Amino acid sequence: MDPQALDQLREIVGDEYISTRKDVLLSYSSSASTGYDSQMPAAVVRPASTQEVSEIVKVANKFKIPVIPRSGGSSLQGEVIPSPESLVIDLLRLEEIKLYKDLRSVTVGAGVTFGALDKFLKVHDLWVPVSPESALVCTVAGNVAVNGAGPGSSRYGCVGELVLGLEVVLPDGRVINTGSEANPHAPGPFLRYAFGPDLTGLFIGSLGSLGIITKVSIKTFRRMHHFYYDTYGFPDMPSVERFLIELKQNEVHPLFASIYEGRILQFFMDMLGEEYGIPKHQWPPLTVSMTLGRMRDDLLQSDIRMVKKICEEIDGHVIGISELPRGEWEDRMRVFVRSSYVHGWHWRILYHHQTPANWHKSVDAIWEIMDKHGLLGHTAGFLSGHSSYNFYPHLYFFPDDPEEEQKVRAAHKELSRLLLKSGAVPFKLSQYWTDGLAEMKPYLELIRIIKDRLDPNGIMHPEVLPIPEE
Repeated sequence: MDPQALDQLREIVGDEYISTRKDVLLSYSSSASTGYDSQMPAAVVRPASTQEVSEIVKVANKFKIPVIPRSGGSSLQGEVIPSPESLVIDLLRLEEIKLYKDLRSVTVGAGVTFGALDKFLKVHDLWVPVSPESALVCTVAGNVAVNGAGPGSSRYGCVGELVLGLEVVLPDGRVINTGSEANPHAPGPFLRYAFGPDLTGLFIGSLGSLGIITKVSIKTFRRMHHFYYDTYGFPDMPSVERFLIELKQNEVHPLFASIYEGRILQFFMDMLGEEYGIPKHQWPPLTVSMTLGRMRDDLLQSDIRMVKKICEEIDGHVIGISELPRGEWEDRMRVFVRSSYVHGWHWRILYHHQTPANWHKSVDAIWEIMDKHGLLGHTAGFLSGHSSYNFYPHLYFFPDDPEEEQKVRAAHKELSRLLLKSGAVPFKLSQYWTDGLAEMKPYLELIRIIKDRLDPNGIMHPEVLPIPEE
């Protein structure tokens, strides 16, 4: 990196908060992702404010240095792995939390994790009901940048559906606010769709390629205290798909509802079943693990009765094992992520959404690839909002077997093409979806126009979006 650029960055943040030491850079060369090649950045800088972020970006633009925004580093698909000779902007020092109780919203800095926010809101008997499974280390801003989902999404959707506005540093260093707070006289965040086009949505899922999110304003809700946990068995895919649809049609909205194939559920039980005290059981072909939650117990009891009625009307049965959904929900800030690492394998993942009625199409595509290449993996996922189902299939390999890793990488790309053909929709655009996006050329060209206009020097996370070149 140009020594003049380093000197100017030091003037902004001070010597203590910039580093080019190899041991420091090594810790920023990868993330919680496995199966992705690490890359050392040229330098790391740790600003303390939005203004410092703005000044850093101006320096980067001046010297045409690639910029990689980073907060918790808990992403699972290589989103924060640096570009060669890049500058990592670590946002963890932006820790401000401001509650707008009457507006039912809260604004958090880009360094605030879901865990820290949950602890803050608990004092007020409030919560943000959606959190990723890495919530103890994942920041709200980082999760918004990937439009993540997790426990709570079965009722409330992806995290982007809770966002009211953003503070963003653009690639030229300008700072903008979106939503109601675009008006500097607004009393706080209370309306996302304001002042014309939805500029908030432009940055949700953008992976830091269009600007750096420095603050997020998000909805809060009264904290629930009435919960119910149970499991429901079904003989085939059509019945379990109909079950999820009928729940929504009857206004029963689980906080969290996961579907497991019997063979996949046993795979998870081997890893975590004993820890959560889940009894040995001959699981049916399909199992739904469900957490219901309500503000009032009478409403919860009504939901419990309705779920049982719908289940039995479509050839299902109540299994009665509550320990599985209870473990998923009560340990929701770490359970899935931990299960991904407990066995020692590495893996590649393909987060995507499918409709509940097409759940089987994703399952069929995943098994087709696993069987074709002789791979180990899983097909699990969860209901995620109004009419979508969130998949997080893993393809596993041993990290000391380069040949198997290359097989998984090839299978990963092949699976992405099959999933797109099935009608699946990715959370966000990522490099591994590239080969299947030819039919979306006009859409991608529009993103390229926006990217080029906002970031003419191409400094903002230049490799993260699969946007066609001119």
